[in-house]
Amino acid sequence: MEKTVGAVMFYAENHLQDYDWKILILDNNSADKTGEIGRAFSKESSDRIIFDEVKTAGRGAALRESWGRQKGYDVYAYMDADLATNLKDFKLIVEKVTEGNDIVTGSRYIPGADVERNLKRRLLSLIYNILIRVILRVNFMDAQCGFKAMSKRLVLEVIPKTTDNGWFWDTELMILAGRNGFKILEVPVSWREVRDELRRSKVSPWTEAVRQLGNIYRMWKRLRM
Repeated sequence: MEKTVGAVMFYAENHLQDYDWKILILDNNSADKTGEIGRAFSKESSDRIIFDEVKTAGRGAALRESWGRQKGYDVYAYMDADLATNLKDFKLIVEKVTEGNDIVTGSRYIPGADVERNLKRRLLSLIYNILIRVILRVNFMDAQCGFKAMSKRLVLEVIPKTTDNGWFWDTELMILAGRNGFKILEVPVSWREVRDELRRSKVSPWTEAVRQLGNIYRMWKRLRM
């Protein structure tokens, strides 16, 4: 975590001089020293770093609750803590929001993307994105890349309508944004697999695939209502 925060701080200080930026370190029931490290950083650099905790597990729950407490920003963005997406692309997604897009997401499946990923995860991700395009009739190529920036209006109007707490939240957010007339833009990114989450997780990839199929089905029913 120290390396991650240091890398993001260095990037922001050298590439985001035109913005009044802050870094939010969000601890979501981590089993490591994220909380301890986050508190130390926020104390040391209170003008730039905010530390927050959310007990309800999952990316969706964490961002929905924490961003609800972070008021008054024009652009909100998040990235996975492992920095699988190269930071060089971060300024671009922020700029594209300031130019009028409501949600700008890194994409690993459009021309220009540079991706290194093991075959199992690549196949599961591709199948997932094909299924949501066919069943939910979306036109974006990569729903789940953990590298997104969005407008204040979207954060205020769309995120409170999301209900998923876990990994399906990204997909739900983008679908609701598109259905409500918000502008969505995908940009190609450089992405490197940092950790083999499927191998290390106690949940099998096939169990997770079944769970996501259930999420897709529930979203399909919701959109038909």
